[in-house]
Amino acid sequence: MVIQMEIAYYYDMAGNATMKKVLEQEFFKRLGPIVREARSVGFDKDGFLLYIKARDDLVEEAQKLLKDTPAKLLEGDEAEAVINAFREEQESAEAGMGTLFG
Repeated sequence: MVIQMEIAYYYDMAGNATMKKVLEQEFFKRLGPIVREARSVGFDKDGFLLYIKARDDLVEEAQKLLKDTPAKLLEGDEAEAVINAFREEQESAEAGMGTLFG
């Protein structure tokens, strides 16, 4: 059975240029992380959120690649709230597609 993991990172505006370069790497292009402005998902900081949902081995690799970047791993309640916001966004998008193509 394939285990999917979900993690979320936050980085501020100053780290945006660096993170754009990091996320242009082939690994991340294939992984398909989602980046949103933090405030757009109810996070009370200026900056960006990075959401990754993938097999556990790919998530571990992503964490290694993000270790020395401006992105900081969210943990605890903060991580849970952000991950839930991304899940809801995904579910809404899927429900919308079902309505279009259902």
